Amino acid sequence: MGRRKRVEDDEILQAIAVSPDPIVTASELSEHVDYTDDGVRNRLDDLEEQGLVMSRDVGSRAKVWWITTQGRQKLR
Repeated sequence: MGRRKRVEDDEILQAIAVSPDPIVTASELSEHVDYTDDGVRNRLDDLEEQGLVMSRDVGSRAKVWWITTQGRQKLR
């Protein structure tokens, strides 16, 4: 069937918020929301510009993401 063409911001934020780990990778999120890795990365970049998530590089090609207080408030 393939991946979806669009995923909502709240779906990404919710997936991060309910994760058993405090940080997630774009690959983990892409599996959870059934969206492409690149698509999730682009969306995470947009969410970071809005202050809803934050990120940190943890290797030459690895980045982790977490939800901010503002991101959690948006889910309410």
